[in-house]
Amino acid sequence: MVVLSQQDMFEVRVSTLLADYDRETITNLYQPIIGYAALAIYFSFWSESKNQKVLSYSSHEQFLARMKMTPGAFLEGRKLLEAVGLVKTKLEKIKDVKIYHYELLAPKTPQDFFGDTLLFGLLIQAIGESDANKMKRVYEVHHLETAGDDISTSFNDVFHPDFEDAAFLQASKNKGTIAGRNRSKITTEFSYDSFFASLKEESQISENAFTKKEMKEIERLSTLYGVSEEVSAHVVANCYSPEKEKGKRVDLAQVNEDLKNEVSYSTASRKSNRRSKNTVIGDDGLAAKIKWFEVTSPKEVLSVLQNGTKPARADLNIIDNLSKDFNLANPVINVVIDFVLTMNNNVFSRYSAEKIAASLSRENVETAVDAMEYLRNNYTKDKKKQVKKSSSNKAEQAPSVSQAEESASEDDDIMSFFEDR
Repeated sequence: MVVLSQQDMFEVRVSTLLADYDRETITNLYQPIIGYAALAIYFSFWSESKNQKVLSYSSHEQFLARMKMTPGAFLEGRKLLEAVGLVKTKLEKIKDVKIYHYELLAPKTPQDFFGDTLLFGLLIQAIGESDANKMKRVYEVHHLETAGDDISTSFNDVFHPDFEDAAFLQASKNKGTIAGRNRSKITTEFSYDSFFASLKEESQISENAFTKKEMKEIERLSTLYGVSEEVSAHVVANCYSPEKEKGKRVDLAQVNEDLKNEVSYSTASRKSNRRSKNTVIGDDGLAAKIKWFEVTSPKEVLSVLQNGTKPARADLNIIDNLSKDFNLANPVINVVIDFVLTMNNNVFSRYSAEKIAASLSRENVETAVDAMEYLRNNYTKDKKKQVKKSSSNKAEQAPSVSQAEESASEDDDIMSFFEDR
């Protein structure tokens, strides 16, 4: 991932046929999955593609100003559009200039949408099975049975085509690229299919045994602690009581405790992935750091930033609270972890973490980019206020050497957080 600068340019290419009924499909079927912000980005891209017939390129700064949207919210919305196959993004670098090429893709037809297990399943999760099936019925075609024989004239009865004619031979050789319905494939992180497949291998538990709320919590805990679907299925099977009523069969508290002790298959080897405070994460520095926050579980981030050691149970309880009580997304939790460790000499303080989490939650921060931007702006403002207060009070005694050294050390910590760590 490359950190988006508002001065970066972009163009939008519509490489598909888009019709008015596509707006209805995206609004009715895709919006419950991707949300209104992503929907607004898609429709704005659609309009921007027409404007660029005159303007060629646009800047993200102008685009986001018109939408009144933060860069972090834009990146999150774009990511959702890419995930469901509505947008494809390519990046071109010309010296110091970055140009993003956004390719607008067509939504699936309602028939293909409801035939797609992933998309239809996400719609059920978003609005419930009953409403999802009602929406499905909206797009059902009802064939009316009428009396009488079909006497419609066929194509051949009217045109009598001679396929040896030069016109048809020429048409058969036409290999030009014409706009069609271009759609992208969908990839996913936590796979419900893999989870249930693993569950069936070691138990007789069916998919219908779980409530939507239970599956949401299982997914949250799995991604929070960075464990695979196979590990999650094993833990859930051991915490399942079939004799209880639906909704109470899974001991989620025990699942939480057991997953804290598990190690993700994908991160079993830590030695090659350890990073110290002064290590640059990847070639893109800060950009790679943010990417790492976006794709890594908080449990793994905590472990890596503590030199690859196993996180303490108390620390895991803290990140669980940040997720559950403050409703923070995993990338935002990762920023909080990094910031608290930086500012507290590598000690993960509950008080500091929850204080920062409360601020981010009140501001509805949902991405790593916006979390870092919020901390940068607000912490810098606090430091400026302290300096102004200190300079205006002439009667106060000058700070001691130890205080000056402590202040300088704190400033260094601040800068190390916003640089490559």
